[in-house]
Amino acid sequence: MIRFFGCIALLFAATLAVGAPTNPDDKAVRKLPLAFCAAFNHHDGHELAKIMADDVDFVTVGAYWLHGRPDFEKYHTRMLNGRFAKIEMEPLHIVVRFLHPDIAIIHWSWTCVGDVNIDGTARRRRYGMMTMVAEKRNGAWLIAASQNDDADPTISPEMEGITPPIPIPGPGQGPK
Repeated sequence: MIRFFGCIALLFAATLAVGAPTNPDDKAVRKLPLAFCAAFNHHDGHELAKIMADDVDFVTVGAYWLHGRPDFEKYHTRMLNGRFAKIEMEPLHIVVRFLHPDIAIIHWSWTCVGDVNIDGTARRRRYGMMTMVAEKRNGAWLIAASQNDDADPTISPEMEGITPPIPIPGPGQGPK
């Protein structure tokens, strides 16, 4: 009987090890927000598009849904050479959860400064949250889907007593 339970425990442990993400994959996935910010800060839409899958679905902070790497690159090249030509973006917190050994969801908070509104007026420092779905394709981790959101600088009353996994700093929301 002890052998039976020992075999079951060994089989269970082996199953967990096979399904667990490897350390190199975890590191590679965590680098995606850093690569996003680096390309953003170099104002390089082509470099930014390199971390996107060919069939990426990307919802911008302005709620535009971009489908496919060509449209993603075109949009971001225009933004990074236009209203975002002086933007500086910084990742704040990165949380990764593997849904499958080759699929991960990344939630990360960010702050940026230096962009302007459509009318050319300066924007205040902004904070936000991006959710990315990363997929390992042909040995490389790429963004298959993503949604970017600006944070509201006020705390909604519905959040009372709720502590989000990633706090968003900003006016009324905690330390910067």
